[in-house]
Amino acid sequence: MVNRTRSRPAHVVVVDLRDGASSESVEEALKATEQDRTRRFLVIDGAADLVGHQLLHERLYSYGPARLLCLAVGAPEQRQLRRPLPLGPPEAGVLWLPDTLAGAAPGTERFDASLRPLLELLGEPAVFDAVLRDLADVPQGVAVPAIHVLEHDLTEDARSRAWRQALEHLAGQDLPASVPPPGGEDAARPDRLMPGFSLLLGRSVPRSLADRPWLTPGGRMDTRHEECVDALDDTREAYESIRGAAGLFGRVGKEADLPTRFERLADALAAYRAEVAGALGDGGGDRVRPEQRSRLLERGIELTEVPEVTRASVGPALRDHTERLLGNRLPLRSVAARLNALSDRSAPAGSTARLRRLDEACPPERVAEFCRPPFFATRGPWFLDAGLAFLICSVAGLWPGKGWVTGPLTALAAAGLAVLMLRRRPSRSRDGRLDGGGGTRALTRLVAGVAGGVLGAAGGTALSPPPWAGPIALLAALTALVLLAIRDWTAAVDDWWSQADWMFASRAVAEVDDLLADTVVHDWLLADARYHCSDAARAVALLVRGLADTVEDRLRSGPGAGRPLPVDEPAGPAVDATGVFDWDSWGSGADDDWPDDWSEPPAQDAATDLGPDFAQGVGADRAARPAPWPEPAGAPEEAAPPADGKPYALRDLWPSGAGDDGPPWLERETGDGGPELVDTLVGDLTQGAVLILATRWAAVEREPATAGRVPLRPRMDELLDEEHRRLIRDGAAAPPPYAADPATRPGIASLLGVSSDRVSRLLGDGGEVYPVLLCGAEHRRLLSKDPHAARVFRFAPEAMRRGAQPESGQDAWPAAAEDVIWTAGGRHAGVVKLVPMRPETVKSVRGEEGGAP
Repeated sequence: MVNRTRSRPAHVVVVDLRDGASSESVEEALKATEQDRTRRFLVIDGAADLVGHQLLHERLYSYGPARLLCLAVGAPEQRQLRRPLPLGPPEAGVLWLPDTLAGAAPGTERFDASLRPLLELLGEPAVFDAVLRDLADVPQGVAVPAIHVLEHDLTEDARSRAWRQALEHLAGQDLPASVPPPGGEDAARPDRLMPGFSLLLGRSVPRSLADRPWLTPGGRMDTRHEECVDALDDTREAYESIRGAAGLFGRVGKEADLPTRFERLADALAAYRAEVAGALGDGGGDRVRPEQRSRLLERGIELTEVPEVTRASVGPALRDHTERLLGNRLPLRSVAARLNALSDRSAPAGSTARLRRLDEACPPERVAEFCRPPFFATRGPWFLDAGLAFLICSVAGLWPGKGWVTGPLTALAAAGLAVLMLRRRPSRSRDGRLDGGGGTRALTRLVAGVAGGVLGAAGGTALSPPPWAGPIALLAALTALVLLAIRDWTAAVDDWWSQADWMFASRAVAEVDDLLADTVVHDWLLADARYHCSDAARAVALLVRGLADTVEDRLRSGPGAGRPLPVDEPAGPAVDATGVFDWDSWGSGADDDWPDDWSEPPAQDAATDLGPDFAQGVGADRAARPAPWPEPAGAPEEAAPPADGKPYALRDLWPSGAGDDGPPWLERETGDGGPELVDTLVGDLTQGAVLILATRWAAVEREPATAGRVPLRPRMDELLDEEHRRLIRDGAAAPPPYAADPATRPGIASLLGVSSDRVSRLLGDGGEVYPVLLCGAEHRRLLSKDPHAARVFRFAPEAMRRGAQPESGQDAWPAAAEDVIWTAGGRHAGVVKLVPMRPETVKSVRGEEGGAP
């Protein structure tokens, strides 16, 4: 279950008590902070109405300890501020703002519009706490602020361009069916998948099945396999035994009977092949049914469970694979294409489809050839055999006188050895039933030997060698003749063996074994897991494609000048009943059965957390108020506030191009976008997409067929709105709560393309900063003249420090003042000086004393 009672990150709730204040406004504000560790309320009230609203201030404490910062605006004619007790330090304080424009008349439209940037600053929890901390040291807890603020921002063109490029990269492009996705040709290769898929989609066999436990010992399949192995070994042993002198001269050459052994091997291989083919046919179909299991068991195949790969293990592996693809910043459509390829790869084709592979591994016609022994013959050209016989016999005839006999006799011996090789040929069975024929060139050897013997005898008579040379020559000739016969026999047997192609039979048995193992493991034992993987991958691909469609729709429609953006909440973009974005419920998958009707957006209460989308605060009568800024002539109608009261971004309330009409304490610097802005936006959106998909993983694992049909458009729209709001707010410098690695997020300089020099000078210790008092000259006499009574602190977003360096290449922040407050978000840096009021100008009163009801 999701822990929905966990405290949210620090945030500030605005309560506007100026116009139409009521107890309902306070109740809405209290509900917005029910689950907060520390309740922070930024109260906007009229300076003349503080005592009259004391009961409303007290009710903000009704849920327990709270921190209140009251902005008392207006009442420029007052010379004494009456502060009720609930607004006293240390947990509360008052900032009197007679004039936020340092000269404009309070209560005017320009006065109210100039208040909004100040509210954005004080809405940062760190700045809020720093102001209350310093107000606790100020007499009566009341002060007039003096501020100087530097605002970093993007130009409108840079913002629009970066947003468009980020959406284009996130969505990707649709590819034709004939074009594989990037990396799609090997997207389903086991070495390119997560480890959880290597056994499910690869050719490997789980460790528990390495010993082929599916074969029943003594069963038909096991018996056929053992017959093949025995026939292979027996044939190989017979071949090894007839090689060399033992096969030519010994008894083993007569008893080897290789043709009969090859015939037995062919019969065993054909029987094994037929048994495997029958098993493939028996186990065909989408699933292995009970009657199919029975037939397979009759053949000696018992289907057991595979502990390494189950249906339950598919979901986590698919989730890891999908999140890895998204983590690599692949476009959504590329991720969907890869998931579709994975779905096609993981769907079992059925064991019947493997019959073609069986025919390729062990063709029946090739098996039948083992019953036809190949022709046996000595290798080498005939003239080489004739030349060797001629030479050997001529040496035997060198014996003077007797050479006329020894020479021809040696020729007869050479022919006799050739005849012996022919009779012992391995291509003939013992019973003569199988005979592939043979030729050993006996006649050629005889004719060449006789000619050599006669020539040798004539030479011996003519040369008259010593008497001992004749017997030595004869012995050498006979020895050479025997060795030559053994060599020719061995070479001829090896040639015949290679023609018989025993290696094909060995490979065929191994390939049929692998085929049977693949079929048993991947088509039968893992069939359920693979079908589930195929269905789940296709369902997730459908969800991812839906996210891409949403992004493309947003890309085509554009953000729109009048498009309301979601209210700011650090916890994320999922809106609950109180108008608070709840990221805590994202990613668990524990509660992913969504309602079918998404036609109406979630209800937005008036009590909302302060952010860049702040409009009027709790309790404000939005419909009755004038436009926050006077519209120039010819302004488009969509620039007006929307009819449903949803706020715009702050940029619409305080235009960047206000120029001289802006408050004098606000200084702006705009950039054209840094080199890492688009990548950062894509990374945020990708991480958000991962969390969106996380809400559907439980349904995908439970029922893939229906999980892919649930629309994710509402949450994707929320994510796009949230990221666009962050882009508007501070150029996406502040990391969202779901960021993978916030510490390595680029800084302001890399995101906005602005220099950090002005910020470093503004925040530097001893820098020349001139805060502007938010009061007129007539009010300065009410302020304390003690130079040591004022409290000063500086603030800047953490993004300005992260990765920011001046052009000199040195660290920008070693000289920063110790009083710098680093805020989590925002686009403003500056100095706040709290100037206390003179003791007699502030009076602490009770509600009864001020005539409160």
